[in-house]
Amino acid sequence: MNVGRPTKYTDETLEIARDYLNNYEVTGDVIPQIAGLAVRLCVSRETIYDWAKQEDKQDFSDIVRDILSKQESVLMNKGLIGDFNSNICKLALGKHGYTDKQDLTSNGKDISFNISNA
Repeated sequence: MNVGRPTKYTDETLEIARDYLNNYEVTGDVIPQIAGLAVRLCVSRETIYDWAKQEDKQDFSDIVRDILSKQESVLMNKGLIGDFNSNICKLALGKHGYTDKQDLTSNGKDISFNISNA
């Protein structure tokens, strides 16, 4: 027995989500976003992520995955050609696992630098 409010998830939800994936720019979004999808569906981001985790909503989960993949691709491509602010791209791509830190090791040991103002 389900408890709480009835779900807003319907077949129309999938249609709207697919449309957003393919036409996010029409809604005014510069990149596809989970927040943009949430606004389009009139639900919270948490609801989007919750639906994406549910086994009976695999098609929706695939759309969410595709939105995130397209977001990453648009950020990378627009950042590389200079259409987007590089700092904003770097920040947003951090959510996709990108980082600008360097791992400095030598023979498996960390290299430490002691730089002082003498």
